[in-house]
Amino acid sequence: MRNLAVYQETIFEQVTRLAGLFLLAPVLLVLTLPVLLHINQKPDYGFSVRRQEVVEVVPAGPADMAGLRKGDAILVIDGRYINNMPDYFAALAGRYDLTPLAVEISRGSTKRVLVISPTQPPQGVMIRNYGVWVSGFAFLMIGFWVLLRRRDPVARNFFSLCFIFAFFLLDIPDHASVHYMTAKELIRYLFQLLLPAYFLRFFLRFPSPRSNLAREKIQLRMLLVPGWVLFGIIAWMFYLNPAPGGLLEATLEIVTLIYLLGYFLAGLVIFARRVMRRDRPIQQTKLKVVLWGLIFGLAPFIAGMLLETLSPGASLPQLQYLAFSLLLVPISFGLAILRYGALDRAFVVRASLIYGLLTILVLLIYFVIVLGLGEFLAKLFKVETYWVLLLVMAGSSLAILPLRRWIQGTIDTAFYPARRANRRTMTSLADRLTGLIDPGDVIQTLLTSLADLFRPESLVLFLSPGDGQGHFKAHLPDADAADSMAYDMDGEDDSAPTEDYPHLDQGSGLAILLKRIRRPVFTEELEDLLFSGDTDHASLKVLTRIRAALIIPMIGGNRLVGFLAFGPKSNGALYSQEDLANLRALGIQAASLIESRLLYRESLSRKRLETELEVARDIQGRLLPTGPLDTDYFSICGRNEPCLMVGGDYFDYFPLEDGSLGFAIADVSGKGIPAALMMTSLVVAFRREAKAGMGPRAVMDRLNPVVASLVSAGSFICLFFGIWNPATGVIHYCNAGMDPPVLFRPRAFYRQKLRRGGPVLGVEPKRHYREGALALEPGDRLFMFTDGLTEEQNPLGDFFDTDRLLQLVADNLESSPLRLIDKIFSAVNAFGGEEKTDDKTAIILEIKNLQ
Repeated sequence: MRNLAVYQETIFEQVTRLAGLFLLAPVLLVLTLPVLLHINQKPDYGFSVRRQEVVEVVPAGPADMAGLRKGDAILVIDGRYINNMPDYFAALAGRYDLTPLAVEISRGSTKRVLVISPTQPPQGVMIRNYGVWVSGFAFLMIGFWVLLRRRDPVARNFFSLCFIFAFFLLDIPDHASVHYMTAKELIRYLFQLLLPAYFLRFFLRFPSPRSNLAREKIQLRMLLVPGWVLFGIIAWMFYLNPAPGGLLEATLEIVTLIYLLGYFLAGLVIFARRVMRRDRPIQQTKLKVVLWGLIFGLAPFIAGMLLETLSPGASLPQLQYLAFSLLLVPISFGLAILRYGALDRAFVVRASLIYGLLTILVLLIYFVIVLGLGEFLAKLFKVETYWVLLLVMAGSSLAILPLRRWIQGTIDTAFYPARRANRRTMTSLADRLTGLIDPGDVIQTLLTSLADLFRPESLVLFLSPGDGQGHFKAHLPDADAADSMAYDMDGEDDSAPTEDYPHLDQGSGLAILLKRIRRPVFTEELEDLLFSGDTDHASLKVLTRIRAALIIPMIGGNRLVGFLAFGPKSNGALYSQEDLANLRALGIQAASLIESRLLYRESLSRKRLETELEVARDIQGRLLPTGPLDTDYFSICGRNEPCLMVGGDYFDYFPLEDGSLGFAIADVSGKGIPAALMMTSLVVAFRREAKAGMGPRAVMDRLNPVVASLVSAGSFICLFFGIWNPATGVIHYCNAGMDPPVLFRPRAFYRQKLRRGGPVLGVEPKRHYREGALALEPGDRLFMFTDGLTEEQNPLGDFFDTDRLLQLVADNLESSPLRLIDKIFSAVNAFGGEEKTDDKTAIILEIKNLQ
C-alpha cells in the first residue's frame, strides 16, 4: 500500500483538464446544436458518396428516381466542381429545403446531368438521428461528469474517448467554405487515428490507475505517436491532393488498418485478462458491468445497421430505435469509474429495471401521443408531428425525475423488500444510538449491532484521541458479539494500544486518504488510491492484522473522528452498493454522535475537575496564613495569587516556642495541579522540620534530599527560610535559589539583599547549605517575593521587572504592610492586564521594637 494522498495532478494535467471541461466540451456542445435543430429539416437525397463515387442508392428514393446509379462519379453539384470530399460536403452545406439538386455525373465514358428532387427525411431516419445525437450527448456529458469528479489518468483518458465518440455521433454542421470542410475532415481523420491510442491507454489504467511514475507517463504518451505520424502523412496528402487509388494511398490504408486493429486488440486483451482475474473481486464486478454494457449497447445498434445495410427494404421501422442502445456504453463505463466498491448483481439488476421501465414508459408516451394524438392533430388541424415530438421530449424531461422515483419505490416494494427492511434497521440503530449518553455504550452498541447485521469476520472501530496527534485507539465488540469473529489480538485489552499491537498514527497515509475522499473504501482499492513510492507499513500492518476488507470513515465536520474496519463477510458475499450507502450514512451519524458524547463526558469531567480544584484551592488556602501576624515587636503579612485554580507558590509565618518568628517563601517549578501537589508535599515536610527547633541551614540540609525524592527530572523548588529573634534583633536565614529578599532601612540609602544559602532544592541531594545572619532594627522592612511579580508582562511584551517592583516598595514605605501588599498587587495586575501568566506571592516583615 502506497503512502500519502490521492493522485496529484501536474500543472500541465491541471491545465488540460480545465481546458477539456470548460473549453472543448462547451464548444462542441454549442457547435452541434444546429445539427440537432436541423435533423427534421435536412432533405433526403437517397444516396451516399465515398471518394466522389456513389456507393449506395436507396431503392425508390429520390436519387434512384432521378437515374443515379451505384458507381457513378460525382463531377459537379449545382455548378460547383467536386474534386474531393470536402468539395462535396461544401456543395451540400446549408441545404434545409426541398430545392432540386443538379448533379453532373460520369458513368463510364459518358457524362450526364441529373436533377434530384429531395424529400423530407422519413420518420424512422429522424428517430435514428435523434437517437444517435442523444447517445453522443450522453457520451459528452458522462465524460464531462467523470472528469469533473475525478482527476486521475483514468478520468482523463475516458473523457478523451467520450469526446471523440461525441464528435462523431453529434457531428458539427457543414459549411459552404471548402477550407472549413477540409479542416473538419482533417479533424475527423485525427480523431479516428487517436481513438485506438486513447482506447488502449484507457484500458491500461482502467478501472483505477496503478502508479504515478514519470517513466510510465512517458510510455503512455508514446502510444499517441503512431496516430500523429499517420495524421501528418494524411494531412500532407490532403495538401498534394493526389489521384485516388494510388500506391501511397493503398499502403497508408494497410498501415492504418494494422495500427487500428493492433491497438484495439491489445486493449481488448488487457480488458479480458482483468475480467478473468480472481484476486480483485471488486474490480471484477466493475469490469463485468462494462462488458455487459458493451454487449447490450453495441450489439443492437450494430445489428440494426447491418440489417438496414444488407436488406433495406425488409428492415423494420422499429430498428431505428436501436440507436438508443448506445446509451448503455457510456453509462456502464461511467458507473464503473465513479461508483466505488463492488457493482453487485442486485444493484445492477435493480438499476436496469428502474431505468429500463422508465425508458419503456417514455417510449409508450411517445407512441401514444406522437403516433396517435400527433397524427390526429396533423389530419384535423394540419399540425406537423415534429412540433408534437418536441413537446413530448420537453414533457418527458420534466417527468423523468418523478417517474424514476415512482418506479424505484414500486420496484423496491415488489422485488426488494429486504432493502427497505435494511434501511429501517439502520434507522432504528441510529435512533438507539441517539438515546445513549455514555460514549462507551454508544461504541459497544454500534459495534455489536453492526456485527449482528453484517456478520463480518472481524470488526474494529478506530477512534481519534481528539487532539489531531498521536495514535488511533482501537475498540472491539464485546465478548458476546466477537465470539464468531476470528480476531488475532493476542488476548490484548482493547482499552489502549500495546507494544505488540500495531499503532496507526493520525498522520498516516490511510488517515489522510480517508479524510480527503470521505467515503467508504475497500482495501483492494487502496493501492489504486495511494500513489507515493513510500510504503505506509503501519497502516498495512494494522489492516492485515485485522483482515480488513472495507473501511468506513467517520467524518465529523472537517475532522476524521475515526473509522470502522470490516473484515470479509462470513458467508463470502461482497459488500453491496446498498451496504455502502447505509454504512456511509451511519458513519456520518455515528461520528457526530460519538464526538458529542465524548465532549459531553469531557464536559462532565471538566466540571468535576473544577469542583475538585475548588476544594483543592480551599485546602491549599488553609495551608497558608489566613491573615497578618501583628505583635508589639513586628508585623508580617503576605499574599498569594495563583495564575490557575491552584498554584505552586507558598508562603508561611509562625511563632516558634522560644518566642522567635519563623517565616518562609517558596516557588515550585511549573504551575497548576502538578506544582500544587509538590507544594503540598513541601509544606508537610517543611513544617515538620521548621518547628523542630532547628536553624534555617539545618532545615535546608534535611529538606534537600526529601525534595529530590519528590520531584521529577527537570523540576525543583526554590525556598527562603528565616528566623528572627526579637530579643536580639538578629535574623538567621538560608536562601535556596529564591529571588533574594530585600531589606529596606529607613535611615540607609541602600537596599540589602539576603543571598546567602545555596542552589535550589532537589537538584543536588547531597549539597549542604550555608546560613546568613543580619541584625534588624526598628523601622526596617524585609520584602520577600516570587518571580511571578517581576515577570508580569504587558500587551507590548515589557516586563514589570525587579527595579520597577523595588521602586514601588520604596515609594510606599510609609504604608502599613497590609496596605503596601495591596498596592503592589494592584500595580502589577494593572500592568499585566486580565491574563495571568504566573503565580504571584509576596511577604512584608516590619520590625517595630526589640525586647
